[in-house]
Amino acid sequence: MSRIFKYVISFLMLLCSQVFAAPTTVETFDKSTWPVLLSQHRQSAMIVFSSVSCTHCPGAIERLAARRAVSQSATRLYVVLMDSEDDVAALSSSHHRLADRLFAFRGRVQPIQYAVNPDWRGMTPYIAYVDGKGGARFVLGEPDEKTLAIWLKSKK
Repeated sequence: MSRIFKYVISFLMLLCSQVFAAPTTVETFDKSTWPVLLSQHRQSAMIVFSSVSCTHCPGAIERLAARRAVSQSATRLYVVLMDSEDDVAALSSSHHRLADRLFAFRGRVQPIQYAVNPDWRGMTPYIAYVDGKGGARFVLGEPDEKTLAIWLKSKK
């Protein structure tokens, strides 16, 4: 990775931390959480499902947060940890601090995954875009530029 790229990413992370407040708690994500997010959430959001063993997840979260900040989008960024039992470590992680809300699976993993999307097989990063109107779109990995631009179209 080039030195300039590292500086740009560092600057964007700093910018994101100034624009959006970091989560202060880890919220419960169980089988009942997903339907509530879809039905009661009136603002668009990107929800990144992550795991401790996912090597691509931190970078995906950082890139989504940076693109959101640059585009001045009102789209929220949530991170859902599938296998974290250490809330203190999760809250102190630099890439988790870029999220607006931080969740952790509580309960059996497979039924929670099935409640989110019956077709999801647990691979991460798994990113859901919630449109604020009850709909959701899913991407395994990161969305392409065209899709991300559409997701970030809601402005502050």
